[in-house]
Amino acid sequence: MKEDISLGVFRPYIRKYGKAFAFAIFLLMIEATADLTLPTIMAHMIDDGVLARDMGMVSRLGGWMLMVTGIGLAATIIRNLISSQVAHRFGADLRLDLYRKIQSFSFASIDKFERPSLMTRMTNDVTQVQNFVSGMMRIFVKSPLLCIGSIIMAVNLNPHLSVVLLIVIPAVALLIALNMKIGFPMFAK
Repeated sequence: MKEDISLGVFRPYIRKYGKAFAFAIFLLMIEATADLTLPTIMAHMIDDGVLARDMGMVSRLGGWMLMVTGIGLAATIIRNLISSQVAHRFGADLRLDLYRKIQSFSFASIDKFERPSLMTRMTNDVTQVQNFVSGMMRIFVKSPLLCIGSIIMAVNLNPHLSVVLLIVIPAVALLIALNMKIGFPMFAK
């Protein structure tokens, strides 16, 4: 009795928490943009301010850096609060719904699934899904944004030097793929 689990199962939770999730992703984009903007401002500060001995330019760009850092910090704090609340509420709702579903089972079904297995589903499995949802609002989306943004910024700052990225990025992607191909079977064992 193997059931096909699809996104349809999660549709009520997506409807309930989708807006907060999307807002957390929006804040994550602001945070990533701030992280990517700071090195560019620093480059201009050195090139246009320090090398030209223009302390006014250094002060102005330093102010911009503080402002961008403050915006990124505010986005990070708000995103962390929202993502924690969404993940925990999602996990609590999922556990409650799972508990209600298990309560609707007949005694024969409960014996078939075995009590320890059902307890694992309600505790560990729900926690894993909850951690995945939390990770989506934190690192899973931010990493690709930073990677793509970094490439764009590198090309804008120095197109000739950024050619090195054409070699490095595929090599790193290959190493990650090999690590996953070798590591996952070892982890499964």
